Amino acid sequence: MLRRTATALAVSALALSGALVSTTASAAPTGTAATAAVNCKHSVTHETPGSASGTFKKNINLKSGPYADCDKVKQFPEGTKFWIWCGAYNNYQNLWFYGRVDGTQTKGWVYMDNLVWSGTFKSC
Repeated sequence: MLRRTATALAVSALALSGALVSTTASAAPTGTAATAAVNCKHSVTHETPGSASGTFKKNINLKSGPYADCDKVKQFPEGTKFWIWCGAYNNYQNLWFYGRVDGTQTKGWVYMDNLVWSGTFKSC
């Protein structure tokens, strides 16, 4: 009985100090906070080509939104030309470009570091 009372007092003390709350929060499933920050339905304010374009540095999975976790639209090979329509920073402060693959009607998002690009673009 003494041990159970001491444990209850320790838990109460932790709850009052806030330590129990942070311990409970850290026990949440991994990836929950990261998943909540991903918005694969990022709105695009305009769909007109700017003066920017680039080519893929490697085989690229065009994405449905400005995050690596977003669905793949389609894969394209290294060297494919991409017309940049606009750019947006995601919640991790990574710059992603929205645009169209040259010679197709396929549109989607590409992470900036996956392109050799030049020109100016508008914000999405």
